[in-house]
Amino acid sequence: MKYIIYCRKSSESEDRQVKSIEAQEREMFLIAKRENLHVVKILKESQSAKDVGRPIFNEMIKLLKEGKVDGILTWKLDRLARNFIDGGIVIDMLQKGSIKQIKTYEQTCSPSDNVLMLAVEFGMANQYVRDLSTNVKRGNREKLERGEWPNHAPFGYLNDKVNKKIIVDLNRAKYVKRAFDLYSTKRYSYKEVSNILFTEGLKSCNGKKIYKGKIHKIISNKFYYGIMERDNKLYSGKHPPLISKELYDKANSTPFIKSRPRRQKHFFPLTGLFTCEVCGCAITAEIQKGYRYYHCTDGKGSCDQKKYFIREEKLNDFVSDYIKKIQFDEELVEIMYLSAKEKIGENTNYQQHMKENVEKQLQTLENKISKLLDLYLSEQISKEVYDKKNKEMLLEKSSLKIQLKSNVHEDPLIIIERTKEIFLTPNKAVKEYLHANDERKHRIANNLLSNLTLKDRKMAQVKYKSPYDVLARTPINASFSTMLPDRDSNPDNRLQKPVSYH
Repeated sequence: MKYIIYCRKSSESEDRQVKSIEAQEREMFLIAKRENLHVVKILKESQSAKDVGRPIFNEMIKLLKEGKVDGILTWKLDRLARNFIDGGIVIDMLQKGSIKQIKTYEQTCSPSDNVLMLAVEFGMANQYVRDLSTNVKRGNREKLERGEWPNHAPFGYLNDKVNKKIIVDLNRAKYVKRAFDLYSTKRYSYKEVSNILFTEGLKSCNGKKIYKGKIHKIISNKFYYGIMERDNKLYSGKHPPLISKELYDKANSTPFIKSRPRRQKHFFPLTGLFTCEVCGCAITAEIQKGYRYYHCTDGKGSCDQKKYFIREEKLNDFVSDYIKKIQFDEELVEIMYLSAKEKIGENTNYQQHMKENVEKQLQTLENKISKLLDLYLSEQISKEVYDKKNKEMLLEKSSLKIQLKSNVHEDPLIIIERTKEIFLTPNKAVKEYLHANDERKHRIANNLLSNLTLKDRKMAQVKYKSPYDVLARTPINASFSTMLPDRDSNPDNRLQKPVSYH
């Protein structure tokens, strides 16, 4: 009889030690030598047997049907099949004599044997795979409920195998934040973000670019602001977030358009910031006789503002004047800062008040989720409505948990430091704006101002971005406490860090 040795190793953790392909081959050769069996071919496969369609297994079946080999040498029967279709093929061929013998480390199967026992063994192998899958999924769900990620860490993080947790990859985390910052400006495509990050030093393990598909995957991943998503469910993660939810929402509100407009040959620092007060169209720029001029694009074809050209220098003066309106005397800021520190030091109940506020919101949300489930179980709402509303509330719940875990326990003195920095940021911007290069000018204006409009070569409307809109409403002799109530009244409206324009 001519035998074929079949060795298989799947990607599952069960296939280790003696069941590795090399060990299987060695053991089968020892049996062949001991029993003087004639081996004509060795087949090896690294693929799970739980699904139909293994190419090496199918090659072995073909050789047996053609009569080129008579028997099989394999470590155990579960190496041949863990599904009923492949198992049925082996049983049928053994009954018909196409397979004259199957020899394993523990037993020998012949056409005359009770086929029922063979079917039981293949059935047990199949059930083992099903149980293993169920156990793995259950274990993963438990990890997710604990805030632990059960898989390989996403880009920007590392798997700490010793402590079994996700940690920040200090070398790559900065590029994740940078990718979100770039894409959220609505000026760059995924491909352009990839190119920029490559020039700034981001490379794959083999030294190549991180391509646009990877950038798309990063931008759309909630993991980076602390939320884990699995099987359409959301979980609050214990890993440190790399970005804020606000930045994630801003980046993902930008639609991915494959054919974005071509980048301008000349970069004009104030384009994209202004619109026409009369028609609402964008303000564009052009160079005439060596000078830069801005004017209405008249996209609707009926605006008389297109004829009004304004020099960039004049526009820069306007922007600088509006930035000056939110600057404060630095000595006064220092006095307010010291006074606020003293006041917060006396308020020992501050953190507890914030914590109780968020916990109350969480409890209210839990009740809503419970009531929604009752409505679904009583068939008062459809599954589609239930799934949609449940997902929305789970997202809100996860956000509140993140807030409770990180921001609620934030030292009030840190908030005071942040408020001081907010007061001083416009001062720095005023000093730098008129002398900055074009890219930095755009960044400064874009970080402080919004909804800028022009009419008759003048600024018609200007708004300040948060939190600088608070400064614009703050009296020149105000204290830090003037700004703090906006934060205290709503935990979701805390003063954010001022955006760096450097």
